[in-house]
Amino acid sequence: MKLINSFINITILLLCIMSLQARAHHLTYLMIANQAEPFQINTADHQFNSGIISDVINQLASKKPFTFTTHVMPYKRYAHEIEKQTYKNWISYGSPLWRKNTGFRDQNDRLSKQALFRASHLLVQRNNDTQHYARIDDLLGKRVILLKGFDYPGLTPYIASGKINKVESNSHQSALNALKNSRGDVFIEMESRIRYAIKQHNINQSAFKYTDIAHITPSLNIHLAYGDDVDQAMIDWIDDQIVIMKATGKLEAIITRYQ
Repeated sequence: MKLINSFINITILLLCIMSLQARAHHLTYLMIANQAEPFQINTADHQFNSGIISDVINQLASKKPFTFTTHVMPYKRYAHEIEKQTYKNWISYGSPLWRKNTGFRDQNDRLSKQALFRASHLLVQRNNDTQHYARIDDLLGKRVILLKGFDYPGLTPYIASGKINKVESNSHQSALNALKNSRGDVFIEMESRIRYAIKQHNINQSAFKYTDIAHITPSLNIHLAYGDDVDQAMIDWIDDQIVIMKATGKLEAIITRYQ
């Protein structure tokens, strides 16, 4: 009888361990709806997802160390759910430059050691606008179109003080249309996102002028980001896989797909 009871106890223990391991290797992939292209791209019904980050995660998951469930939501809810820690075992993306001084660091509490790519910002203005934007002072008093809910290093203090007037837009396409229709003076966003929106929505790019503004809002590295309960061994494994993807050209192939 003792032998049988011991066997039962060991079996229960092994099942518990297997259950915990299964939970630890199932991640929640958090996606921003309609504002993060080409990093994260989702259809209107959220039935098909793609984009640089999504393709990287799918590539990693194809090696079978984890599974994931995708949740798509507007950016403000996305940030709110992360702050509330609704999902403990989540994966998404972030950047060291997005870390805030308030103690809460959005999706940047835990970042991969390996950066996936570097993103720079562009200032877009109408082609007939003769203003030259060489420094932050040139934006004072201007109406600057930005994506709703997002923070932009270098601009935030001036917006908070009212020295720069922010015009919020829900998408890159609507931001470019707002600029074209003179509802703002300039549009500032990551270059890859602007180029992607122009290409996808057949926008006449000759209607605009483009200025690299690393001197105003710096370029930044994009990393994978993780929730508090993602196993460190899993994060280390993913970092190793990113190194391999870089060395074999697979990461560059994913990035090129969206240029």
